[in-house]
Amino acid sequence: MAGVQTNERGGIITDDTRTTTAPHIFAMGDVVGGLQFTYISLDDYRMVRSKVLGDGSYTLDKRGAVPYSVFMNPPFSRVGMSEEEAAKAGYKVKTARLEATAIPKALVVGQPDGLLKAVVDAGTGKILGAHLFCEESHELINLVKLAMDAGLHYTTLRDMIFTHPTMGEALNDLFNI
Repeated sequence: MAGVQTNERGGIITDDTRTTTAPHIFAMGDVVGGLQFTYISLDDYRMVRSKVLGDGSYTLDKRGAVPYSVFMNPPFSRVGMSEEEAAKAGYKVKTARLEATAIPKALVVGQPDGLLKAVVDAGTGKILGAHLFCEESHELINLVKLAMDAGLHYTTLRDMIFTHPTMGEALNDLFNI
């Protein structure tokens, strides 16, 4: 009746501004299918706000890679591509790995289990993805996402001055490739 169409899985079909097939109706969050995180709903709202109240410049293609975390012990967090995905996409990659036992803060808090991995484009130095399985990975992944969105060279995280002891300083060593 309203002219809103759904896909084969029941998700509401939208364009890259979250406008449905009925041009006066928008859909956000879980109802469009895909990742079902609160922060995705908030970002969908930003697209609608941009279209209705702004210049329409914030669209789905501006979102970039979406970070997510699985809250287990230790937590696992990921953003962007894996080494295999990047190679399949045609990138020549450099991969960095760091055992959580090498992070001073992990030892201080008694959580030395885990592994951190980063994937970098060997040609440009841009960060393509990261997989963090360590204490506070759900906080660290946001720094990696920020660097990716800003198009920063991986050496920005490698050379950043972090307070000590923090889990963040693990990025100095992880990106020392």
